[in-house]
Amino acid sequence: MPDGRVAVVTDSTADLPNEVAEEWGLRVVPMSVTFGTTTEISRVTISDEQFYERLDVATSLPTTAQPNPHWFIEGWQDAADDGCSAIVSLHVSRELSGTVSQAQRLAPDAAVPVTVEDSRQVAGGLALMVLAALRAAEQDARPDEVVAAATAVRDAVVNMMVVDTMDYLRRGGRVTGAAATIGRALRVRPILGVDDGRIESVGRARTMRSGIERIVQTIHDRHGDVPLSLVVTHAVAPEAADLALEIARERLDVAASLTSVFGPVLGTHTGPGAVALAAAPASLVGSPTEAPD
Repeated sequence: MPDGRVAVVTDSTADLPNEVAEEWGLRVVPMSVTFGTTTEISRVTISDEQFYERLDVATSLPTTAQPNPHWFIEGWQDAADDGCSAIVSLHVSRELSGTVSQAQRLAPDAAVPVTVEDSRQVAGGLALMVLAALRAAEQDARPDEVVAAATAVRDAVVNMMVVDTMDYLRRGGRVTGAAATIGRALRVRPILGVDDGRIESVGRARTMRSGIERIVQTIHDRHGDVPLSLVVTHAVAPEAADLALEIARERLDVAASLTSVFGPVLGTHTGPGAVALAAAPASLVGSPTEAPD
């Protein structure tokens, strides 16, 4: 990173693939999950594959926690050591986690100025904001311009998911046991959307295909034939992710796309089988997979 450039930092809930983060020089503050008395650091001490294997046999849901303060301090110091003059720290919605509040408490003690921004998003929506911020930083934007690039995506993004089973929502207290029982019997899949930082129920689908089609239609209703950057995130459901990409490419102008996996933090709440689509105009994001030279 050249001297004076703005660094971008995010957290585990962006669920960007490790190789993409490495290519962009993105610093990710990891969150943790706890199975019983064992705490694991997302994608540090436990991989996505290991997490879902343990989740499959767990008798109770793991708990999730915001990042340890050490991870913020280390990530910001690493950026300062690389010669950056300022940091923009983009994090999961305040409605879903205390991560933003924690970052704001710690920011005054950082070695360089840190602007902490509540993304009001999660998963693919946060990922698209982060990618826009990274591209702006690569073009030597000021911190306020980096934030503006991210918030432009926040204002435009459509971010929705289909959950394969209600069981994890029930176990996490999101739906009643009776509703989950009916859902299993009818194979009803919840459709969820991110609305001003909150995850809201927007409907149900009888099949994964119909749920994905509804999401794609919602994206088209919002953006029409505008070229889009698309992030598909799945919970160890590659076939559903492939189907989502296929339907999206048939009905939308997908200029660039990226596929990722829900990491341990979000996977705790979605359970396996979920698939999410997040889309925003490509003019705001650029290509998710084309990192700077």
